[in-house]
Parts: sequence; C-alpha cells; structure tokens
Amino acid sequence: MSSEEDIVHDILNELESKRQFDEDDIEECRELLENNYRDVSLEDREITLERAEVNNFEAISAKEIDFQKNDTVLYGENTTGKTSFIEALEFNLAGRPDHSQYRSEFELTNLIRNGKSSATTNTYWQVNGDSYRIYRILKRDGGLVDYPRVTKSPETTGADEDRRDSQSKVSDLIGILPLEERLSEKTYDLYRILGLFFITSKNWRLFMDWDKSSDMLDILFRVNLTNVINASEARMEEKYYLDSDSQEATYKLENKRSKKENIGSELRSLEQERDRISTELADLRDQLRSVRRVLKEETGEGIDADELQSRKSTLESREANIERQLTNKAEELAKKRRLIRRYEDTEMKEDMDVIADEVRNLMTVPEKCPVCTNSVDNEQRTRFLEHNHCPLCSKEVPEDRRRVEKEYQADESITAIQEKQQEKLEGLEQERDDIEYDIDSLQQRLEDTRSQLEQVEATLDEGQVGDLIEEREELEQKEQDLEEDLVKVQGKIDSKQNRIEELEDEIEELEVLVEEFDQNNRKRQMLSSFNTVVRNKRDNAQRRLKDKLEEIMLDLTEYFTEGTFSDVENVEFPNKGEYSFEIHKEDGTVLDSTDPQESTAEVVLHAILFHTAVLKELSQSSRNLPFRLFVIDSAFTNEQDRWNKKGLANFLSHLPEILSDYQLIISMADLDIDNDPFEQNYRFERF
Repeated sequence: MSSEEDIVHDILNELESKRQFDEDDIEECRELLENNYRDVSLEDREITLERAEVNNFEAISAKEIDFQKNDTVLYGENTTGKTSFIEALEFNLAGRPDHSQYRSEFELTNLIRNGKSSATTNTYWQVNGDSYRIYRILKRDGGLVDYPRVTKSPETTGADEDRRDSQSKVSDLIGILPLEERLSEKTYDLYRILGLFFITSKNWRLFMDWDKSSDMLDILFRVNLTNVINASEARMEEKYYLDSDSQEATYKLENKRSKKENIGSELRSLEQERDRISTELADLRDQLRSVRRVLKEETGEGIDADELQSRKSTLESREANIERQLTNKAEELAKKRRLIRRYEDTEMKEDMDVIADEVRNLMTVPEKCPVCTNSVDNEQRTRFLEHNHCPLCSKEVPEDRRRVEKEYQADESITAIQEKQQEKLEGLEQERDDIEYDIDSLQQRLEDTRSQLEQVEATLDEGQVGDLIEEREELEQKEQDLEEDLVKVQGKIDSKQNRIEELEDEIEELEVLVEEFDQNNRKRQMLSSFNTVVRNKRDNAQRRLKDKLEEIMLDLTEYFTEGTFSDVENVEFPNKGEYSFEIHKEDGTVLDSTDPQESTAEVVLHAILFHTAVLKELSQSSRNLPFRLFVIDSAFTNEQDRWNKKGLANFLSHLPEILSDYQLIISMADLDIDNDPFEQNYRFERF
C-alpha cells in the first residue's frame, strides 16, 4: 500500500469511529479523497534557455542576448530596458493574462513600444538535447491579439507565420503543464505560477501572497490534502449551500403553523356556533310547526287541545333529555379539571428531575481515581468544572469527552419533554373549554324549552288564540334571523377553511425547504468535521516541509554578512495552512514576512530568501520541475537602504553555488558594489 493509500485509509478509519458519520457520509468522503487526493506527475527533462530576442517591447526597440547556458547578470543604468527584457521573457512563456484584473495586477497593460503596431519575442531552448523556439507576437489589431508558436529545430524548419499554437503547447514544452492543469481548478493565472521563478521589481511580493500560493506549494511538495479540503469546501458552498430562503424557512414554518392553529381554533368556535344555531333553528321550526298545527290555519277550526297536549309532552321530554345531558357534561367537566390540577401539580417536579439528570450527565466527576483509588478532592473537582481540566492528570479535557459516559441516559432533552408536557396540558385545557361551551349551549336550550313549555301550559289553561298567533309571528321572525345568522357563520367557516387549505400548501412547501436546510446543514457539519480530520493530516505534512524550509532558510542567512539578516537566530512558520514566516533576530526583534518594512530592503530580503529556499528544497526532494530558470530583477532597487547592499550582494554572488542546477538571470543597475564575486560565477550582459 502506497503512502497516499495509507493516509486515505487512516482518514476513513477515523471517520468511521465518529458517530455523526453514516455509511453515505463515509462514501461521500471516500469519493472526495479518491477524486482530489492525487499527485501531479512531473516529467524529468533538462531544459535550458540559450538565446532570447525582443523587439518593440515596452522600453526595448531591439535586443538579443545569447545566454550560452550560463548564469547571467543584466547590467546597466536605470531605464535602459533590463526590466522590459525580463518581462518580455515572461510574456514569451505566458502571453497576456486571460483576465483584465490580472493584466492590471501584473502591470501588463502597455506592452507594445510607443509608435509601433506590434511586439515580438523569440526564446530558444534546449530540451533534452533538442532545439526549440517559442515565438510570440502581440498586435494592436483587433484589440491586442497575442498568440504563440512552438517550433522544433528552428534552424532547419522554415517560419510558418500563420500557424497559431495553444498556450498548453508552450507550458508542456517547459514542463509546467501538469501543475498548470491542477491549479486551473483554483483559477490560478499562469503568471502566478511563474511567480515562483520570476521575482521582478513590480511584483516583489507576488509569490508571497500566501493565500494564493500555498496551494501551489502543497501540490509541488505532495501535500495533496489541501486539494481535498478545497474540494470539500467547494461542495459545501455549491451542493449544500444554505440560502437565505432555506435559513428563514424554519421561522416561517413555525409562524405558518401558529397561524393555522389560531385559524383552526377560530374555525372550531365557528363550527360550534353553527351547530348551536342549527340546533336552535331545528327546535324553533319544531315549535313553529306545532303552533301552526294547533292553530289549524289551513282549516280555520281554532285551537286543538289534543295537539297542545302532545306538544307539551314533547317539550317535557326534551327538557328531561337536556337535563340528563347537562348532568353528564358536568361530570365530564369535573374529571377534566381534576386531571388538569393533577398535571399542574406534578409538572414542576418532573421538570426538576430531568434537569437534575442532565446536570449529573454533564458534570459528574468520579469520587475516586480508577487507577490508584485515591479520592478526588474539591480542588480537582473545581478544576474540571471551571477550567475543563482533567481532575486526575490536570490536562485539558477534549470537548467531545466532557460529557461523562453513563450506562443509562435520559431518552429526551429537557426542551423536548417540556414541549410534550405543554402539548398535553394545552390539549386538556382545550377539552375543558369545549365541555364548558357545550354546557352553556345546553343551559340556553333548557331555558328556551322551559319558556316554551310555560307558554303551552298557559295556552292550555287559558285557551286564547291571540297568544298563539303572536307566538307564531315571533317564531317566524326568529326563524328568519337564525337563517341569516347561519348563512353568515357558514360564510366565515368557508373563508377559514380556504385559508387553512392555503396555509397547508404553504406549510408543505416550507417543510420541504426545512428538510432540505436540515439535510444540507447536517452535511455541512459532517464535511466540516471531515475537513478538520483532513486538515490535521495536512498540517502534519506541512509541518514536516516547514521544518525543512526553516532549516534551509536559517542556513541561507549565513550569506548575509551585513544588514537586516546578519544576526538571525531562528526562522519559524507559525500559521497552520499558510507559508508566512517570521525571522527571529538575536536582539529579540521579529520580522514578519506578511508585513515587511517597505522603506528598506526587507521586502526584497524576504522574497529572495523564501524563493531560494523553496527551489533548493525542490532540488533536494526529487520533485523539481523541469523548468529551472530563476530570474531576479532589480534586487538593489531600494538604493537608499545602503545597510543591506553588501549583504544582499554577497548572497546573490553565491546563488549559483546554492542553486547549482538552476540557470540564473539577475539584473542590477550601476551601483557601487564589488563585482569581483559576481564575475567568478556570472557572465555580464550590458544594457
């Protein structure tokens, strides 16, 4: 099993031991690892720059340099074209950036010499013994069009002015295509990749923008888990994104449910009112029919005593029936009230019992040490409760172990139990209210029935037709009023039912959103835990690399005989996941690479030291890129910082010994420095 397979296996084993990961989660994490934890295959080839020709590029009218496979110093006064020549080399390899923001960032916006219609660059290379030319032209026509052309054996192959090759052909020739393809997933521009090999006066801090270069270093040095973390974070944002609608759905759902419950309560009251009116209307119509029969309006025969007596019997039977219903309802109401009182009396005790159990689950500390059986004293107990320190070893207890394991745990949380208790209590109270309403309705019906009975008895005693006629008219008016009330109540019921149906549709949609939100949120938490495990593995691998870089950088500071780096005591990479570093001096001063003093040469010193250390470690780790050209432009640009000039010159003069397998190109102005050390290791090309 390879080292990569070992790491994947270890990560998956650790995930399987965590209860929050189910089988689908493990499979998703496995897929992330297998698809993104992969190495970049770099070819082993020898590439050397032999010659370069530049025409009409920025400050250069025409310039040709034969590098003769040697380390070279471009030498001359300022504004003579040294920087333009180096930028022409970058342009020849990378062209113009695809995005305008990068063109502005790398200051690649005005490349054609004033008054000219096009600029051309030619570089000639030896690649494993074969000759190649990379030709690139930039034309103003059509909005600054540039394209490359790669030619093998240019000395024997005729020029094909119309052929256009892709950028990938250039990148493949110089051996950086695999890295470019991998980093394209992170929208790396090719200039940022070349920033490892080109340090220019415009972009001294380009590669030291750690947020944008750490991925590249991780891939170069096989710390490939960074790509897994990036893919996992991308999935969290793309597949499991928590949009604002989903986040608000939970609150909206509770609001809609509450509205539905309120409207449902209003609907139940209206239905009870409808039933009351319907019952009252039915009783009234019975009474009206009885009065009409008594009066025998159809035949005009007057009062029928037998019919009145029959009506009296009916009313007496109804009175007895209502009284029985009232008795039953009163007994049922008494039972509900006793249940409510009993429930309210026991509710507080049950709450306190559950709270006590949960507190014990969270804060219980053993009375004795399970190893030596010595008692745990109050100071040790306080240390655990207040500072999360283990009472036995005094070390901090991991967060996931601060809940003491018990054989029996409470099945439900306090909140869940309280919610169920409240639901039961509210249900009992609703049943009580319904019974009380029924009792009120029955009492009203009883009063009406007794009133009717009294009227019938009075009629039987007096035998007066006029009273019955008046009663009939009153009953007919009441009938009309009740029918109107019934229509109004039914209209309100229909409106409430329609609104409930609308709310049910809205609730169903919100429930889908809430379910999606809960699922995505759980997946995000799962991937966050996965990232933590992967990041720990990544940080360990990075730490090993940083240890090597710290050692190399500390050794390199020995070449700075004077100036800022002349008394360095230590080099440290303090931040996980990043390659920012600190230079610790013997006097206690700490120089932070992310915040160098720009009024001195500190920016230049940090950049050259770090780039050199990275390239040296690549050489030693058998992970070197085939492209082995290291270009430093205007290292002495900060001329006022005379204190660092000699130390920097000494470092650069020994750079060919430090990076013996790299072809070096350094530009400098006519400064008052000793050229003898340079002349031993470089050839000079004057501008």
